[in-house]
Amino acid sequence: MDSYLDIAEIILREVKRPLSPRAILDQAYRAHLVPNHLHGRTQHKTLQARLSEDIVARRDESPFYRTSPGIFFLREFMSDPTLPDEYRTPYIARRRTRELVNGPALTVSRAAMERLGTENSTVDKNNVLNLLNDHQFSYELPKDRTSDHVFVWSYVVVCRESAVLSYRLGRYRDDRDYFRFKRTIGFSTLVDRDKVTLFNYQDFGIVECGVSATKTDLDFPRRLNSEEPSGEARLGSFLWMSQEGGMSDLVAVIYFECPKWFEPLKRRLAINDLQWLSGDMIPNDFDDFEPWSRHLLRERSLLLAENRYI
Repeated sequence: MDSYLDIAEIILREVKRPLSPRAILDQAYRAHLVPNHLHGRTQHKTLQARLSEDIVARRDESPFYRTSPGIFFLREFMSDPTLPDEYRTPYIARRRTRELVNGPALTVSRAAMERLGTENSTVDKNNVLNLLNDHQFSYELPKDRTSDHVFVWSYVVVCRESAVLSYRLGRYRDDRDYFRFKRTIGFSTLVDRDKVTLFNYQDFGIVECGVSATKTDLDFPRRLNSEEPSGEARLGSFLWMSQEGGMSDLVAVIYFECPKWFEPLKRRLAINDLQWLSGDMIPNDFDDFEPWSRHLLRERSLLLAENRYI
């Protein structure tokens, strides 16, 4: 374990009350618990950062939690009836929203897409991947896009068996008029050039970018030292979808199987009206959904009518 976290755990267990990082270190110095290799004027800031990182990374598996902003305690005391309720009640910090991609993002040319199909239709994933592997792509800044730049989006549909997760878009998530305040079944992000590595170059980072963004949006905890599955993702098809002003997008549809141990509906998220859509339910109002969801849901309804599933 981290030396700072070791110290915090020892002190909090000894004093048996919530403390700030500065108060934890004050107690630790008096008890001669701070090793010589830890030094500096801002140790309390380092300790606070380590505690916060541990809580974010491990969630309920972290031995620490906040009782109020900047005040920490040990999870082992949550069930101790001898302590005041305010000591045993976690403070839920407001989560940060995911930053949108503003740097160079993956694009293909409209001319290349026209050789694969027509707008507002499904494109075979192998044809798109072959196009990318033939080096018919570029990385462009979203703010500099033109009608010739077809940006590639990772669009993750979170599934649980035959159900899919749905929510309503807010202003901060998408400022396009025809997406704003609509329902959606996908978590979307541009494919950031800086996220492409030797380990995900086979699909140009499309799946990894999408899943990473989705897990951030859902406040998905990392299960450290756990054998429980963290969710499986597969790339389905691509959608070539038209946009306003003669623009268009290439949407990589990724299906992410939500692990059974994680329930997104129980999280306090900056996401509106999360709910599971049953696999055998056809929405009554397709117009309530944004265009990419409408396309997928209409395909889904056709499959359901034929007694098949996505």
